[in-house]
Amino acid sequence: MTDTVLVTKDNHVAILTFNRPDKMNAFNRAMANQLERLIEDVRNDHSIRALILCGAGEVFMAGSDIHEFQQQLTMTTPEAMSFIRHFNACILALREIDKPVLASVHGLVTGTGMSVMLAADLVIASEATQFSLGFCRLATSPAGGISYNLPRLVGMKKAIELLFLSENFSAATAQTLGLVNWVVPADQLANQTQQIAERLVNGPTLAFSRTKQLVNSAWQNKVEAQLELEADSFVKSMHTLDFKNAVRAFINKRQPDYEGR
Repeated sequence: MTDTVLVTKDNHVAILTFNRPDKMNAFNRAMANQLERLIEDVRNDHSIRALILCGAGEVFMAGSDIHEFQQQLTMTTPEAMSFIRHFNACILALREIDKPVLASVHGLVTGTGMSVMLAADLVIASEATQFSLGFCRLATSPAGGISYNLPRLVGMKKAIELLFLSENFSAATAQTLGLVNWVVPADQLANQTQQIAERLVNGPTLAFSRTKQLVNSAWQNKVEAQLELEADSFVKSMHTLDFKNAVRAFINKRQPDYEGR
């Protein structure tokens, strides 16, 4: 049986590739099982300092596997809930992993593909990429954190528009809306993705981790609680070797060497 998600590791970077190109990488139960396991493996691999998500073939991810849904129209509520919660576990793992996550998308990103993409910390897209929420088109409500992430990124009215109408929009529009960070020509996507990954790997990864935790917690905390968390995180950062190296490098007018400790 072919792996639905492939993993490669090189130079402190793990690349998870969705590998159902003949199905436009449509998300299914097998993919959920493998993705959750591989994210956990990356989380526990202390040699890895950044994670890239990408798709094999012509698209990043074209939603969920509708053919699998068609075969399981009679599934019980507990069975359906089990699958959705498994998918949610993957989304939560991407949000909580203590390493930067970069999604490199191309072709098409729809439905659950949007859920996966928005769970990443950073997104780079090929300029020809098309995006769509697509859930209402299939007569379902959103899943995988879309109702949580999307309004915070684009605002309530725009989120409702994108969800209700499910219209396709371009990479340029996605960048304007704040859904992607960079848009590049298709022939530069792989190279630019690698360059960003190298910056993350060579950066202060402990500071990245703490920054990610703070940004995640800010959405549910009051300002007083968030200030206290920032203070605690800042003090812990001051006790790292990376902080000491960065201070010395600044004083000596040179670039710091970060070791992730």
